[in-house]
Amino acid sequence: MSFKPPHSGAPISLDSPPAASRNRGRRYVAAAAIVGAPLLALSAFVPSAAVAQTPNGADLLAQIGAPNTRTADGPVWSPTATGFASTPTADLPNGTTGGAGGETVTVDEPAELVAAAASAEPLTILVDGTIDVGDGSMIKVAADKTIAGAADGGEIVNGGLFVDRVSNVIIRNLTFRDSFIGADWDGKSPENDNDGIRIDTSHHVWVDHNEFERLGDGQLDIRKDSTAVTASWNYFRDHNKTLGVGWTDNVVTTLTLHHNRFSNVHQRNGSLDNVAAGHVYNNWLSGVSSYGMNARGAETQLVVEGNVFEDARNPLIGEGSVFQQDNIFENVWGEQPRDTGATFDASANYTYTADPASRVRKILTKSAGPVHSTSDEAERRITVAQDGSGDYMSVHAAVGAASRSAHPVEIVVQPGVYREVVSIWPDADHLTIVGATGDPADVVITYDKSSSEWPTVNVLADDVTLQSLTLENPLEVSAPKKALALRDAGTGTTLDDVVLIGDTLVEGANR
Repeated sequence: MSFKPPHSGAPISLDSPPAASRNRGRRYVAAAAIVGAPLLALSAFVPSAAVAQTPNGADLLAQIGAPNTRTADGPVWSPTATGFASTPTADLPNGTTGGAGGETVTVDEPAELVAAAASAEPLTILVDGTIDVGDGSMIKVAADKTIAGAADGGEIVNGGLFVDRVSNVIIRNLTFRDSFIGADWDGKSPENDNDGIRIDTSHHVWVDHNEFERLGDGQLDIRKDSTAVTASWNYFRDHNKTLGVGWTDNVVTTLTLHHNRFSNVHQRNGSLDNVAAGHVYNNWLSGVSSYGMNARGAETQLVVEGNVFEDARNPLIGEGSVFQQDNIFENVWGEQPRDTGATFDASANYTYTADPASRVRKILTKSAGPVHSTSDEAERRITVAQDGSGDYMSVHAAVGAASRSAHPVEIVVQPGVYREVVSIWPDADHLTIVGATGDPADVVITYDKSSSEWPTVNVLADDVTLQSLTLENPLEVSAPKKALALRDAGTGTTLDDVVLIGDTLVEGANR
């Protein structure tokens, strides 16, 4: 396999889509998983045509065909690490460089990726097409590695990457998807304690331009005293626990979150526990049903600037110290956004220029995620089945795709008990959710952690039809709290043969 010639040309204006956007929506054929196969030496699986020297990040961007786009903050696809991942140390005088200076190898099978990621030497690993891990397990990544999607796109399906007690790792231009186990929306089953990317007790890690969707437990977890970590230009969607930080009593983590997009998410967006210095800028949270940014832990220190929070419950909360400026809050509810005054000066650690918050939605719509992103829209009629026989395995994920579609969507739900929170966002007007059998007893949507602000089903769009369903909130609460099975804040909601077990709050009109 040969690489594409270097990309060149003048910067592309964000006022017009980059050429790479013509390939959005491409899906890849899954490779056969080889879980449990013996590990191979690198020389055993890397053809000579796929090996090259990678002296710097600019060459990698040319190889994967990254668009040459800029914002006020600099290149959308930076050749070098940004944020806290860019900060130098004695061992890493240039900050995080990943596999720069080592060979470049191309992999397209699980066993190849396992062997390459574990190798001792610096290495850039290009994931070509879909690697189906097959059992949700996580592949360990050794130090001095860059793992990136190849020019035609790269996906890790039903598995993830584990950065454990190492340093100098870059992960970019990949899609992590579909390790979700039906009926386990909380990610609590023993076989489902897997993440898209997990970073434990590691430093200088850069997670950039990836897409995370419908995974097992967390999409990105940064844990156990990890430091000098940056997550930038990622796209998180259709998930319960999105981005968790902490799992430690120590307050040492330094973290930058910038230019990330969150869509149809529930909690941990992110949950930032015991973070010594967290810089959160130019992120877009749209459709948040539990809470957005959480300065969790009294000693957490955050700078939150130039972000957009829309259609979000509890957009910016926590016990820690939060300095916020130039953020946009639209259609938010719950706790008032937290602001405790000055915390730390992010510019004393690295150079950055926050884009205006008014531009963030446009910028991230075009540029968050990998060069070749999977489609995040739904067809006009889609099915949900927990056994994997439908288009989606959770109602929550199906509704998220519907909310990003330019046309009305009908969701047909196969029989089962769906223990999850479903929010029908304002962009999902004219949505229909219907039980497949016509008997409401066959399709039950239920959640036992809901309170008066956290209904099992929350209708925020107009002209929504719910048909042949049972909506339940079995939580036992004392007044004045309510166990809401349904909150209807839309206009023109139709309930057709719907059984409600729990309280109902009607705020819309003409239902």
